[in-house]
Amino acid sequence: MQSLFDKLGKAATSAATNAAHKADEMREINKLKGERSELKNEYTVTKRKLAEYVFKQYQEGNLEDSALIEFCDKMQNLRDEIDELGEEIEAVRAEYEQKAAERTEDRIR
Repeated sequence: MQSLFDKLGKAATSAATNAAHKADEMREINKLKGERSELKNEYTVTKRKLAEYVFKQYQEGNLEDSALIEFCDKMQNLRDEIDELGEEIEAVRAEYEQKAAERTEDRIR
């Protein structure tokens, strides 16, 4: 009977040890994932700042690299299109608000 209890005790100890090792492993992995996530965020911020700097140089006429100029031309065209669509959205919104106001006036009369 003692042998059975010894085996059970060893199995429980082994399971607890394995669980502790697994917890340590998960902590270490999560720590590394956190560090990696911070670095990815920093990379993204740095890349954005670089793009902003290059685009500013483009706007000031200080770029000579044709590939960068091509990218900046594309960015400027996209910005222009975005602005135009924003204006169209505002015009449509104003038109619908005007029509809604007119319908409300018609109902009141």
